[in-house]
Amino acid sequence: MITRLNHQELEFLQKRTKAQWRFWILLQDEENRSLSVVELSRRAGYASARQWFKALEDEGFRAEIEGLGVRAPRRQHEIFVPGPVALEDPDKVWSRDRVDLRRLYTDYPKHMNQSTFKLVFTFIANPRLRDLIKRYFRARVPFWQPSTFRPYLKHAKPFLVRLGELHPDLDSFIELTREMIEPALNHSYWIDQTGTQRPITAYRRAKMASFLDGMFTYMRLHDWPEAPVRPLIFPEDKIGRGFRRPRPIPESVLAQLDAHLHLYAYVRNLVEILRVVGLRAEDALHLREDCLDWDAVGDPRLCWYNHKMKREGRPLPVTNEVADAIKRQRELVRHVPDHFGARYLFRTEYGLFKFESLCYQLTRLSKKVPLRGPEGEVYRLRPHAFRHTVGTQMLNSGMSIIDVMTYLDHKSPMMTLNYTQIFDETLKQKFKALVQSGHATGGVALAALREQLDRGDESELDWVVSNLRRLSLPWGYCLHHAKAPKCPYGQNACFTKDNGPCYKLVTTPEHAPVIVATLEDLKKSRGIAREKGWEMYANDLGDQIDGMEKVLTELELPKEQRGKNRGGQ
Repeated sequence: MITRLNHQELEFLQKRTKAQWRFWILLQDEENRSLSVVELSRRAGYASARQWFKALEDEGFRAEIEGLGVRAPRRQHEIFVPGPVALEDPDKVWSRDRVDLRRLYTDYPKHMNQSTFKLVFTFIANPRLRDLIKRYFRARVPFWQPSTFRPYLKHAKPFLVRLGELHPDLDSFIELTREMIEPALNHSYWIDQTGTQRPITAYRRAKMASFLDGMFTYMRLHDWPEAPVRPLIFPEDKIGRGFRRPRPIPESVLAQLDAHLHLYAYVRNLVEILRVVGLRAEDALHLREDCLDWDAVGDPRLCWYNHKMKREGRPLPVTNEVADAIKRQRELVRHVPDHFGARYLFRTEYGLFKFESLCYQLTRLSKKVPLRGPEGEVYRLRPHAFRHTVGTQMLNSGMSIIDVMTYLDHKSPMMTLNYTQIFDETLKQKFKALVQSGHATGGVALAALREQLDRGDESELDWVVSNLRRLSLPWGYCLHHAKAPKCPYGQNACFTKDNGPCYKLVTTPEHAPVIVATLEDLKKSRGIAREKGWEMYANDLGDQIDGMEKVLTELELPKEQRGKNRGGQ
C-alpha cells in the first residue's frame, strides 16, 4: 500500500508518529472510514482507542483526517451521547451491520458503557450468512435483556470466524454437518481482525456451544429454511467451568479496606452502601435521590428496585453511616444535569456513573495500597463480592436461610443455599470447638467424635457439619449417621430411648431454654392426661419429662463432673 502513495503523502507520513502512520494507512481505504473509533483502533493493532485520541492532539494530523471525511472529536467524551437515545424504526436499525440496541429499547441499564449495546457483525464475511445471524438476534429482542446481546455475539464470534475461513461460500446452516463444525467448535484458538491469536478456554467453548445450540434449535422449531436439518450440538460440548461458590471478602481484606478507603467520592459512597446492604451493583447505581427513608421509630432504611427480578425491593434497614453516605452523594449531584429525568443518585455529567469505572477504581486501590489476601497476594476487589460478604456474614451471625433470602431478595431458596457452602466451614470450626470444649452433653457417639478430633481425624466431623442443618432439633443435634438404618423412634424418643436420653443426642447450654419451655408444656399435658384418666399417655409424657430433667441436670454440672457416657472428661 505504501508504494501507491505519492511523494507528498510519503513526506506527510514521515513527520508523523507510528500511531498516526497506522491510522492514515488504514483510512486510505474508504470502507474503513465508516468504522467506529474502537474498531479502527483494533484494526490498527491497539487494544483501546487511547492511541487514536492521542494522535488527534496534533492539529495538522486532525486536519488531514477531517479532509478525508472522517469525524475527529477532540476529546474521548465527545463520542458519548449523554441521556437517552432516540428510538428508531427496527427495520432501519437492523439494516445496518452495526446495531445500536438503545434505539430499540425504551429501558436499558444506564450504568453500562454504550459499547455494551452496540453489535458489530462486520466480522462475518458472507453477506447472506451475516443477514441470517442478524435475523436471529432480532428475533430475540423480546426475550433477551439489552446487555446480553453483546456477550452472546462474543461467544459465537470464534466459531463464525473459523467457519467462514473453512467454508467461505456457506450462506446458511441447512447443509451444515457435525463433521463441518467440529474443526471450528474444538479449535484451541482463533484469529481476530487485527491478526492477534486469541486462545479459546474450556469455559468460552462451552458458552459458544450453548449459544449455537440455542440458535440452531430456535431455527428448527420455527421452520426457518436455513436451519440445520438435525441436532449438531451435544451435552458434552457444553461442559465448561464447574459451579463457583460465592466468594466473600476475607475479614483481613475488609480491615485493610477500612484503613485505606481513599477513593473517588462516588466510589467511596458506593462502597459504604454495598458493604452494609449487599445490593447488586446495577441496583446500587440506579438508586434515586429519594431512596433514603425512615421507619416509625426513626431508623434509616433504603428503598430500592430489583432490576434482575423486575420488582420493587422491600425497604432494607441500614446504618447511620450508610445514611450519611447517601446524604453526601446528594450534595455531590445537586448541580449535576439530570439527563434521564429520574433523579439518579449516582448521575454524572454524561449520564450515570459506569460499572466499569467502579471496577477500575477498586482494582486501582487494590494495587496501590496494596490490599493483601490471606495468602499474601494482591486481593482484587469486585463489586459483587460485597453482596457475597453480606449474605455470608448474616448466616454466620445465626440468621435463618429464609431471613437471608428475604433480605437479599433472592428469587428462590436455592440461590441462598449457595451461601451455606461458605457457612459450613465456619460452622465446622464452631462445632469442632464446641465438641472439644466439653460444654456439650452427649453419649458415646459424641465421645467417639471427640477422640477422633483429638487424633486429628476430621472425616466424621465433615459429615456431621454437612448434615447439621438437616439433623438439627429444637433441643440439640442428632448424630444418627445417614448410612445407618433410619431411626425407628423419631424425635419423641430423644429423651426416652434406653431408659433415658438417647446417646446420639448432643445438647448444649444454648438449648436449655428450649428444653425448659418444652418441659413446662409437657407437665401441663401430663396433668390434663391424669385428670382425664389417660394413664398410658400420662406415663409416656412422664418418661419424656424424666429424660429432659436428666439432661438439664447434666448441663448444670461442670464438665469435669459429667459422666463419660454424657460427654464428660
